[in-house]
Amino acid sequence: MRANDGVCSVEIANRYVAFFGQMNWCLFIFQYCECKGLYPDIGLTGDSYLDCARGPNWLEYYFHVLTPITKEDIGKRVRYTKKISDFKEMGSPIAPEMTVREDGRILHKYLSQRSNIDSLVEAFWRDSVVDSPVLGVHFRGTDKSSEAPRVSWRHCLTVVKNYLCNHNAVFVASDEEEFIEFMKKSITELPVIFREDHYRSRGSGELPVFLGKGGGYEKGEDALVNCLLLAKCSTLVRTTSFLSAWASIFNPDLKVILLNKPYDNRLWYPEREILRRPGTEYVPEL
Repeated sequence: MRANDGVCSVEIANRYVAFFGQMNWCLFIFQYCECKGLYPDIGLTGDSYLDCARGPNWLEYYFHVLTPITKEDIGKRVRYTKKISDFKEMGSPIAPEMTVREDGRILHKYLSQRSNIDSLVEAFWRDSVVDSPVLGVHFRGTDKSSEAPRVSWRHCLTVVKNYLCNHNAVFVASDEEEFIEFMKKSITELPVIFREDHYRSRGSGELPVFLGKGGGYEKGEDALVNCLLLAKCSTLVRTTSFLSAWASIFNPDLKVILLNKPYDNRLWYPEREILRRPGTEYVPEL
């Protein structure tokens, strides 16, 4: 970084960590740069979200990276780029103590969503939401049982029904198509809305969506737009997931009802921070 004249240049090439897992790494680097007075230069090059026609860095497909100096100035300064493929290779920024409110500030200091992403979010909300407030529901299925106990659909439905009052609609997001169909059929008290994602699995045991076939850009768009829609809800009933955990970073005032928690050796940020927040309700399945 000294040789780069104050630029912290990192390339992350990983295809086995999903969208918001890698966004976590970016957040750690941004916090490190703010603390040390450095300029971040991050490239996300793993092929899960890559679209060669859009360029080699998929972070820039979805966000503008905001720095006090231009992209051209950064290019002139960088002599060395740290290339990593695993979380542990990050070194000193790894897993710092952070809060979702502070991280929301850091996130918006360094990144802003591209206008096409904001347009997708606002168009869906305008066309689909009958009236606020909206109850959000996120169920992370497929392979997530390797990191946290799987929650039954019935338990999720029971908890959701306990929170229907004082809401005017239910927004559901999931990587499992059949879960969305189940919620749509089971909730008759309020309108149930969901986004027509490009890709979903048909159930548990399948490959996670981001490792399956399909366009890289579209997979990332599905993840980011659903997260931003969950962040617009008033209350969020969710299973453990980086995607819906990041809804609290985009909206630190979001009320969270968590249905499971990661195993102790998988209790990473931001889940561990959300669990200990005073407003979080933990409602595990007995």
